[in-house]
Amino acid sequence: MGRNRRVVLAVLGAAGLGLLSGCGAAITGVMGITVAEDGKPLAVMLVCEGRIESVTLHDADRGPSRKSRLAAWNRGRPATGFSVWSLESGGRGWSVDKPMPPLEPGRAYTLYGWTDDPASTTSGVDFTAGQLAGLRPGQVRWFKGEEMPGADREGFATGSVEEFRSEGCADL
Repeated sequence: MGRNRRVVLAVLGAAGLGLLSGCGAAITGVMGITVAEDGKPLAVMLVCEGRIESVTLHDADRGPSRKSRLAAWNRGRPATGFSVWSLESGGRGWSVDKPMPPLEPGRAYTLYGWTDDPASTTSGVDFTAGQLAGLRPGQVRWFKGEEMPGADREGFATGSVEEFRSEGCADL
């Protein structure tokens, strides 16, 4: 299954399959991944409109479901704008609902945000342990879109935090 298709499936899963009732979640933000100075994984999220309440990590090959949910973070007060927090310990308003397991080499993961109602979601970011290890502090990997300048053939870009913040909402 292609990565772009997995992003779409993640969005549909986060929407609680609202398409069955004729309405689905709007993509109102962008999820990214980066690393701290010590190499620990950090979530980076830009909410362009509305709010996001929860973030989940899934096995990218299995698609979004309760069985494929590997880790989860929640926020007591919904997030708006730009946020960054530790995937290991939470922080900055984010609490760990289900701790992140060690990442396995060669396994693909998808990280995305959503709301409970299901009003909105973020685009998901797919990554592997190797891709995460290849990031330097201050570099963010995010889904930019197919055939977008600066994106790879799967639609993912790697750039600075400033680029993520300035370009993340441009194509929503």
